[in-house]
Amino acid sequence: MKKLMMAALLGGQLLAAAQPALAADLEPIGDQRMGAFGGLRVRVPLGGDERDRRFRAGLTLAPALHGRLATGESRLRIGEGLELGLRAREPMRLSIAGRDLRRSAAQDTDDDGGLPTGAWIAGGLVLTTLVGIAVIAIVHEGGSD
Repeated sequence: MKKLMMAALLGGQLLAAAQPALAADLEPIGDQRMGAFGGLRVRVPLGGDERDRRFRAGLTLAPALHGRLATGESRLRIGEGLELGLRAREPMRLSIAGRDLRRSAAQDTDDDGGLPTGAWIAGGLVLTTLVGIAVIAIVHEGGSD
């Protein structure tokens, strides 16, 4: 009986001192947040072929992804969005996702005389803006009770 009691006491002491197994960390290595960038963007490429080495500037509204790694490094990536800009020795242009609307409107006109793609995109942007304003107004009115 003494041996059994000693084994139980020793086992209890070892059990209390043992560290529990840690589960795997399922959180992402870094923290990523999506957002939007609105402002003046200036691009001065330092390499590439002759066509890509042109100065480019414009007012931009584009999606952005901000990430912070576990090492503390921070990255900001800005995509192609809506841009009113200038390129070296070219007239001002409006582009969506890097595509010039003036050129696409001339190329994308339907054969049956339909609206160009640029007009559909502009109409969709206006409609989306109006719906967003209406939703915000409705939510704001409902929350002020």
